[in-house]
Amino acid sequence: MDLAELIAREEIKDVVKRLARGTDRLDEGLMASCYHPDGFDDHNSFRGSGTEFAKWVCEVLPHFDATHHFIADPYIRLDGDVAQVDTYCEAHHIRADSDMILALRYVDRFERRGGRWLIAKRVCAFDWTYTVPIADLPRFRFGDDFTVGRRDRTDITYTKI
Repeated sequence: MDLAELIAREEIKDVVKRLARGTDRLDEGLMASCYHPDGFDDHNSFRGSGTEFAKWVCEVLPHFDATHHFIADPYIRLDGDVAQVDTYCEAHHIRADSDMILALRYVDRFERRGGRWLIAKRVCAFDWTYTVPIADLPRFRFGDDFTVGRRDRTDITYTKI
C-alpha cells in the first residue's frame, strides 16, 4: 500500500465518521457535506439526495431523546477515483420507554472529485432489529456538574477544549 492509498482510506473513513456524528448531533450541514452534490442516499424509508437526506434526518430523528451510531472500521476497496465501502453499524434510538436497536451496513460508492472523497451513492442494508423496553429499568441520573451530550451545536464536540 502506498502513501496515496493510505491517505485516500483515511479521507474516506473521516467522511463515514463525520456522517455518523452529524446524524447523532442532528447537524444538517455536516451530514450534507459528506455527499457529492449529486450524491444519492437510499435508507429504504427515504430515497433522495444527500442534502435531502440530511434534512429528512433532522425531521424524523428529533422524537428520539438520543441516537448513537456505532460504526466499525470500513472495508474499503479502491479502484482509481472510485471506492466501494462497506461499514457495519449498530444504531441505538433512545426514548424514555425504549431503545430501538438497528444492525445495518452502509454500502457506499465513494468517488474522488476535485481531490475530495465523498459519497456518490449510499444504500443501507438492514440485518436485524429489536426494541428493548427500558421504562422500568433503573437509570443513573447525571448530576448538574456532568457534561451531557446535546443534539445540536451546543454539544461539547463543537468546542475546543
